[in-house]
Amino acid sequence: MRLNVGPEHPDFGNAVPCRCAAQESADDRRERLLRYSNIGALARLSFRNLIARGRSAGAREQELYKQCVDDARAFADQPDGWLLLSGASGCGKTHIAAAIVNRLLERGEPALFVVVPDLLDHLRAAYQPGAEVGYDELFERVRNAPVLVLDDLGTQAQTPWAQEKLFQLINHRFNTRLPTVVTTNLLPEQIDDRLRTRLTDAGIARVYVLEAKRPSDLRTLDVLDHPLIREMTFERFETRGAHLAVDDRKRLENAYRHALAFAEQPDGWLLFMGAHGAGKTHLASAIANYRRQRGETPHFVVVPDLLDYLRRGFATDDGRSHDAFDEMKTAPLLILDDLDTQTGIPWVRDRLFQLLNYRHTARLPTVITTALSLDDLGERLASRLVDPAVCTVIVLGEPVRHEPAPARRPSRSRSRRT
Repeated sequence: MRLNVGPEHPDFGNAVPCRCAAQESADDRRERLLRYSNIGALARLSFRNLIARGRSAGAREQELYKQCVDDARAFADQPDGWLLLSGASGCGKTHIAAAIVNRLLERGEPALFVVVPDLLDHLRAAYQPGAEVGYDELFERVRNAPVLVLDDLGTQAQTPWAQEKLFQLINHRFNTRLPTVVTTNLLPEQIDDRLRTRLTDAGIARVYVLEAKRPSDLRTLDVLDHPLIREMTFERFETRGAHLAVDDRKRLENAYRHALAFAEQPDGWLLFMGAHGAGKTHLASAIANYRRQRGETPHFVVVPDLLDYLRRGFATDDGRSHDAFDEMKTAPLLILDDLDTQTGIPWVRDRLFQLLNYRHTARLPTVITTALSLDDLGERLASRLVDPAVCTVIVLGEPVRHEPAPARRPSRSRSRRT
């Protein structure tokens, strides 16, 4: 507050604590700062309980991590400039960022910790009538926070609106030189150009790439960013077409309900079966887009493309193929689209069984689409795909039954089904 005094008074124009603030106890102030910080369960993370040299076994990575921690300690003692912490999941970025906030809180100084996808969700909700906090108030609170931590930049949905809001926020703090810490699983060169010019500006920011992991080849196989796939949402899925028979409409409505329920809370497996054009890919894409809008990073892979990639990689013993395959095995949410007739090839069945058996045993959320019948899938694959303890089977029309092809002499030219 400001006192109502004349220009000659020493406190004229200066902000002074109100009576409530002056009478606030140390415990009350800490509780107020803790609520403001939004640190939540991460209040347990401090400089005292982090791994001093990180989790990497490499000496170079350990030394870089130690330098980053030392810089973060200095930043927490005297917030100035920006820190950009880049690296693979699990390398310790969030722990360092949370430790900065908790050190500031210990000293009675305000700091705000926000996860980028959550922030964008809150901003969208603030547009709604009756929102507890209005959009302008919420955005102003974040962009002018005395010290701001933006955690998990890059995991948000890459919509034009989201990119614009983030640029407005980061550009404001860049222009006003407000102390800021940003963590991201992206390499600096992967960040959107407009954001990168601010986040990596040598005049204000120190950049640390911790346990740098170049994008795996799985990213090149992931088609979720393709424009057609991005447009396949639940809102665009049509279940009431006038041309549909009653039974077909009921099947679509049932499939839609199961897909939406799975998207809201991924658990177990979903297997969509049916002829091409029945809507399987649309529903699988809608699930992936729904989870991505909530800040997650599902993997959406077209099986024939995956098999071509594995065939090339394993033939040349390319280590990247093994890495991509292992990443698929452990992905939090994997969508395999168009499980096709190549499953009749022995090595293909072995690889697919290895992948699906791992995810089946680990109970990892998985969505699969196929136009094949269970007979075409083979007994081993089918035993995992239709296990009622794990998988829900949704049939959209009759699956295609493939008859064994007649034997023929090998040919130099090969064609691939599209």
